[in-house]
Amino acid sequence: MKKILVLIIISFIFSFTFLETTLAASIERIKGSDRYQTAVEISKSGWQSAATVVLAKGSDFPDALAGGPLAYSLDAPILLTNEMTLTESTKQEILRLKASNIVILGSEGAISKQVETSLRNMGLTIDRIGGKHRFETAANIAKRISSSKAIIANGRNFPDALAVAPYAAKNGIPILLTEKEVLPDATHQIAKSKSQTIIVGKEGVVAKGVEDRLTNTVRYGGNDRYHTNQIISEKLVMSASKAYVATGENFADALSGSVLAAKNDATILLVQKSNVPTPIKTISSKYDQFIIYGGIGAISDQVQRTLAGYQTEFVLQNIAIGDTEQHVLSTLGQPARKDLSRHGFNWYIYNKDYKKYIQVGIKNSKVVALYSNSDSWESNSGIKLGLKRSLAIAKLDAIGEKPSYFSLDYQTYHVINDEYSANVFYDQHDNESLSAILLVEKSIDPFIGSNYSDILDSTNTSLKDQLRISFEKQNLDLTNAYRVRHGLKPLAWDNQAATAARKHSLDMLTRNYFDHVNPDGKDPFERMEDSGVVFRAAGENIAAGYYDAIDVHDGWVNSLGHRENLLGSDYTYLGIGVAFGGEYGTYYTQNFFMK
Repeated sequence: MKKILVLIIISFIFSFTFLETTLAASIERIKGSDRYQTAVEISKSGWQSAATVVLAKGSDFPDALAGGPLAYSLDAPILLTNEMTLTESTKQEILRLKASNIVILGSEGAISKQVETSLRNMGLTIDRIGGKHRFETAANIAKRISSSKAIIANGRNFPDALAVAPYAAKNGIPILLTEKEVLPDATHQIAKSKSQTIIVGKEGVVAKGVEDRLTNTVRYGGNDRYHTNQIISEKLVMSASKAYVATGENFADALSGSVLAAKNDATILLVQKSNVPTPIKTISSKYDQFIIYGGIGAISDQVQRTLAGYQTEFVLQNIAIGDTEQHVLSTLGQPARKDLSRHGFNWYIYNKDYKKYIQVGIKNSKVVALYSNSDSWESNSGIKLGLKRSLAIAKLDAIGEKPSYFSLDYQTYHVINDEYSANVFYDQHDNESLSAILLVEKSIDPFIGSNYSDILDSTNTSLKDQLRISFEKQNLDLTNAYRVRHGLKPLAWDNQAATAARKHSLDMLTRNYFDHVNPDGKDPFERMEDSGVVFRAAGENIAAGYYDAIDVHDGWVNSLGHRENLLGSDYTYLGIGVAFGGEYGTYYTQNFFMK
């Protein structure tokens, strides 16, 4: 029978982490629980009261695309409703505004007679502007706006029309809709009376044949909706130094927000849910304030960071320190576990794919810590796993106003701008290469943490068990992520081996010794057999004095014999046991084996 017996050094290690710069631009959000409530919040942001409200269908865009200039001319917010029934949040906002008039955009096929009846029963005067189709509805809206110009946009898609809507509204220019290849008669009848027409979109969006039927045309178009948005904002300039931001993947928020943007002489920038497209990045630096329409389900925290100029040195799977819990859940999904940390916050554990293993520390619905020993870090400075220690330190020292670090065994601890710290772990047996990164916000105690001491001193056995189980399960995950990064299969948890390991940790604590062989002369293999573990090969790692699973894992990585156990190719199972108390505070045992 093959046996491996290894001792581990006793060590005390500090842990803490992160780096950032201050925000370059201020960010606000106007958001609701859905598109209807977001439209209400936009209305509340811009209007204390309004004599008139413009009402559009919330589930589809065609009849509403041309509504921005009309709503602006009436000093009316645009609210949204369901097709068949008046949305309750919209009804309440109409009442708050003390409106007396409602302009409905679209025929009864868009917003039903039932909705109109509900509005009349509220004592409101109804003015419906509709047509046989979207092009006729837009033309009928245009008849209400006196202008020598008209804007022409593709009526089969929404982004171009909404990108130009604040400019059109502010300048009193109606928006007309067209097919890509054919100019509808309703549109032509209005457009031919104008002295100038502004086309939005390249010829792939509004064809040359349509342009040829229009008077004195000027075209603003880009390679896609975001490039067109960039060109519109550069050529059809609004004066405000702030910009409103809406998703370019849905019409509702930009539609409702176009009038508020126009009221503030500001443009609308369209973005993707989790990305600021390059054309928008190009122009975003000229704004010092951004107001985002919608919650992170529409526009993520990642986009918010980018727009604000938040120079995040480290991003882990699109998550950074300061992000919201909602962003984490939206990006990564529900965690496999929520583990108690020694600092008192919860670690959200994502271990479905050990190649992307990540721990996200959440406190008060905000990301306050990040850790991973998997190769999924992104860094502006090129700091990544596998980087040689000396080069990693040089890069970290180059970040921030007060670069500094000190070493603890095979870790370096960096503080940047007194805002965040970075605890960077190295593997001395792998060419002293970077092996893991832990990031922790400045509000968190960088060392043991009072919460940790409170738990150890507490008589609350349930709380101690919660922390113990967290340490044990994390240690399995850390071992598996480390193995997978080195081309090995993850180990399965074994309850019998865990029982043996837990008994040994508790025995070392109780009888005040630190050894693989207990005072009764039993070695790890005899103890595992006593717990019912049947094995052909086995090994044990022990440790004491480490503050948590991350620290002890790093200690084992940098002790050659223990590292050999962690990377043992024969092993298929692992059981881990942790005990709190005694001379060293925390005792750890890992039992590896192959059946």
